[in-house]
Formats: sequence, C-alpha cells, structure tokens
Amino acid sequence: MTTSPQRVATFPRTVLAAAVAAMAVVGGLHLWLNTNTFGDSALCGGVVSAHDAEAVLTGAGRITSRPGALSGSDDGRTRFDCVIERSAAAQPGSVTQKLFVRGTSERGDFAFTGGTWPDASTASFFPGGGVAPGRAWVQLPAACTDSQAGLVWGSAAETADSEKLVRLLTGAANRISARAGCTAPAPLSAPDRIAPAAEQRPAAAGSVCALPGFTLPAVLRETVQDSGATWACRTATGEGAKQTYVTFSATQDPAAISGIRKSKGFSGQGFDATHTLSDCSGKPTYFAMETGTRYTESLGAGAPAPQDLFTAFTKAAAAKFGCATS
Repeated sequence: MTTSPQRVATFPRTVLAAAVAAMAVVGGLHLWLNTNTFGDSALCGGVVSAHDAEAVLTGAGRITSRPGALSGSDDGRTRFDCVIERSAAAQPGSVTQKLFVRGTSERGDFAFTGGTWPDASTASFFPGGGVAPGRAWVQLPAACTDSQAGLVWGSAAETADSEKLVRLLTGAANRISARAGCTAPAPLSAPDRIAPAAEQRPAAAGSVCALPGFTLPAVLRETVQDSGATWACRTATGEGAKQTYVTFSATQDPAAISGIRKSKGFSGQGFDATHTLSDCSGKPTYFAMETGTRYTESLGAGAPAPQDLFTAFTKAAAAKFGCATS
C-alpha cells in the first residue's frame, strides 16, 4: 500500500513580496520617527553637529532644530538662538528632550557676577569656558567681538553629560568663528576632563575659603571650587542658597581676561571697587566679590563695608595667586 505525498502550503510570491515591502515600510517609518538615521547631519543652520546633539540628548527619537525665542537677533555671524528637540513619536509616554543653544555676548566677567550662574562656585571652569549641571558655555576667539566677550551657551536637563555638552558647544564655537571670519590661530578644543562640582563643607575659622589668615566670624559653611586657573568660594551662614554670605572669585584664564579687557565699562583696573584686575607676578588676575542676602542683612550689625571686605579678601588671596602685597 502506497502513501500519497502531502501537500505543502505555499504563499503566492506576490503575497510574500507585499509582506516584505510592508515590513520595510514599517521599519523605515520606525527609523524615521524614533531614530536620527535619516535626519540632518547639521542643526541650527549648520552651526551644531547632529552627532554631538545625539550624544547629549540620549535615547530614542528623531532630532530636529528650530529657531529660539531670541532668533530675531540672529546676525548671520556670531549671534543665533536655537532649540534642538528629540522625541520618539511612536512611543507612547515618551518625553520630548530639549537642548537650547545660543550664540551671544556678555560682559567678560559674567560668570563671576551672578545671572546665568547663581554664583561662580556652582561652575567647574576650564580654559575658555565653564560648566554646571545642565548648562555650559564656551568663549569665542577674542577677534569675534569688540565690546563684550562672545560665547556659545547651552542648556539641557541637569542629568545631561557635561563633557558631551561642552564638546557640542566647542564644535559650534569653531563653526561660528569660521563663519564670522574670526577664528583663532588654532581651533578651540574641548577639555579632556572637567572637574566635578564642589560640595559645601564646614569653614575653618582662621582660614575661610582655605585662605590662611582670612577670617569671617559669621561664616559657618563654604564651597570652594578650584579649577586651576579659575577659583571661587561661596561662603554661607548655614545650609542652603538663602544662607549665602559672600562669594569670592579669581581667574587667571587668558580667555576670560581677554574678554574682560575688551568689555565696555572696563577701566584698565576693573569695572568697580569689587571687580578688579591686578598683576600677580606678571599674570593678569581678576578678582570679584558678590554679596548675598545674609551679608546685606548683617551690615547694620557691624559687618565690614563691602570695599573693606574685598580688600581683606584680595590680601588673603595674594599668596595663592602670587600677587605682590604692599
């Protein structure tokens, strides 16, 4: 007795081809919506590398850019305002990530006078720039501006990788300076390492801010950020930002000094009595002091006048920065 062969079910080639095509479409749609595979290689009018933006805005999603709120001041040279976004449209519940990048100019000592940074002790400085959680800036070459320091500023989530954000801004600064015809002799380079943020600690009574002989009786806590060429110390009467007494800063960073000297309002010796430029063994050194609420409140209770306190600070800092004392 023989057994008849079994039939094997087959699909018409047209059905199989249609299925493959559908899968390709779905796959292509996924790549288009949830990755940057087919995205632009440059963003913000060619100023920002999409690859660098992907490194900062991690995860799934397509990366796009659009003009920012201040884009009306774009000059086609060093000034621009751009918002970079990454969102995964096909993933329910996904959050749109944003990165704000801006080319602007500030008074050369902006990082030591509040505003963008609550105070300089929150930043880790490197030659020609600084970074704090979720934000950073890189200074443009000196030839790019004539009355203020030109810079590229970036802001993202506080969890963003600081080194990758600085790398993005450094690349943008090089492209901007090339576009504006004000490049430095050598391209700007991102630092190999960024110092970690400093933590608050108890202040030593006779050596506030680790400056021997410097005494501030009201100060109980301090945050000292020493990045090498740039140094800052925030003093406080207790825990929390509202307890800030005074923040002291100093820098010998050539890029920062150049921006300070080029800024409108600079007299040759500084901007005012508590923002001055000195010569410390041949190195131009900028000193700054910003007062907090607690210090202002203590003036009526016998705290030294701001000028006297600043003089005491610079005298105590003289040894650290190699300054001559009289």
